[in-house]
Amino acid sequence: MSLGAGRPALEEFGQLIRLGEPVRTVRQAAKAVGVDESRIIKTLVVNCGGEYRAYVLRGVKKLDLERLGCRMATPEEVLSVTGYAVGGVPPVLPIPVYIDRELLEEEYVYGGGGDDHSLLKFRPLTLVERGVAVPIDL
Repeated sequence: MSLGAGRPALEEFGQLIRLGEPVRTVRQAAKAVGVDESRIIKTLVVNCGGEYRAYVLRGVKKLDLERLGCRMATPEEVLSVTGYAVGGVPPVLPIPVYIDRELLEEEYVYGGGGDDHSLLKFRPLTLVERGVAVPIDL
């Protein structure tokens, strides 16, 4: 599935949950929806020699930038290439998205919902089945 230049409705990929207070950490997100921190994912945008990519992994896991040959994108770059501010970046983006293969075993996880007052509850396998993300070992 090609996302093109426009942003797809996140509701097409899962349940968008609006929160009364902002969530900026894995711990805050887990508490807000009443799940273990291992069920919270993060979508990290990186710059690999001028090519932007996103990696979806558990919020409690670290991304090995050195192994990938990349650096973290700046907040300005993230907003420019995704249309979302850091802290609310969802796993559905107009740039290549790679999802940690271990997440495919989870029925549902929670990630960025577009802003710091929203979370997206989704099936990781749906992203792969719909061509939105490529599974890799992170």
